Amino acid sequence: MRRRPDPAAAIAAVHDQVPAIACRGLCHDSCGPIRMTRSEHDTIRVRHGIDIPTTGIATCPALTILNRCAVHEDRPTVCRLWGVVDPMRCPHGCEPDRVLTAGEGYELLAQAAHADGDRAEARQFRNAARAVAQ
Repeated sequence: MRRRPDPAAAIAAVHDQVPAIACRGLCHDSCGPIRMTRSEHDTIRVRHGIDIPTTGIATCPALTILNRCAVHEDRPTVCRLWGVVDPMRCPHGCEPDRVLTAGEGYELLAQAAHADGDRAEARQFRNAARAVAQ
């Protein structure tokens, strides 16, 4: 019987592809409803006791009273891409090691969705990657 790969490990491998950014923690006003994989959501809920809804909120419940991310080490893929993908550059001047194109960002989101077993979402992200590449 073939064993299914661990989604968390596969998503961590996707996260390893995201360039580093020297974040100064000033982007809290951009933290709101986000899409994340089921595994990312479950990891945050279990490890941090925080349930981040994907809709209906104005501010992310993972922000501390000091407007810092309480789940930073486990933050979802889209949060990791903030500031490093060209259309999502940091408005506060934080610079990544390398800037990703929109297509590269969508491809990483597709890889995370695929790793989590969500083929439909992975396909949507790959379609978006192709669309911005044209």
